[in-house]
Amino acid sequence: MVTETELAAYVQRVRYQWIDVDRVFGAQCWDQWSHYATNFLGVPSWPTYTNAGGTHPHSGYACNVFHNAARSGLGQWFEILPATATPQPGDVAFWEYGSAWYPLSHVATVLEITHGGRMLRCLTQNPGTVQVSDLVIDGLIGYLRPRAISVGMVDTSRTAAIAASHKLAALARARRRKDDPMHFVALTEGARQDGSAAYAIYRPGHAGSWEEFDSAGLRGRAADAMASQFGQPTVLSAARWLELKAKYA
Repeated sequence: MVTETELAAYVQRVRYQWIDVDRVFGAQCWDQWSHYATNFLGVPSWPTYTNAGGTHPHSGYACNVFHNAARSGLGQWFEILPATATPQPGDVAFWEYGSAWYPLSHVATVLEITHGGRMLRCLTQNPGTVQVSDLVIDGLIGYLRPRAISVGMVDTSRTAAIAASHKLAALARARRRKDDPMHFVALTEGARQDGSAAYAIYRPGHAGSWEEFDSAGLRGRAADAMASQFGQPTVLSAARWLELKAKYA
């Protein structure tokens, strides 16, 4: 049985580190989850992968771990709980693809409930190094609760703000992901009647992969979140935007 002290030691050991388990796409949120599961809880590596239980519905994204947790066999090591469950320290939280705050989905390790239940203090990675941050619960799809953990409170003091140079380094890493098939683009001229910009992500060669976002409201925050993960979007001409939209929508 994993103890409170051991969980606290793990949190302190990995904070401020870049974790890149699979050596693909740089240090992603998935890498922190996989490292936690395999190095701390003793789960075999393969079931932690996004497509271990199947590629539907969001192949390659962190949320797919939760969607296919039963099929991948993760139920041997975790209870599979809905988003309505009350999380405990050590639980692994998953956010859905297309959610406002994490449009490309997200996964993080829960340490504490904060802000009257509106946020979770988590061990999380991307953007930036592994850190302790408060994450909004909007878009949560559920939790994986380790069967071999029994904890109370751990040291959940928030990680100090990452220096601007570190943030720039994180963006540079994102932009160097030459093998990443997801493209992030923007239309800034004549996109919307009110003059605001429009944003989209798509996978070259994959019809139906076009996801479009406005720059206002929640969708605007989604665009900001995507910029934090992929760097600034490529600005397109109106003609090129329509061409790609027709091809991939």
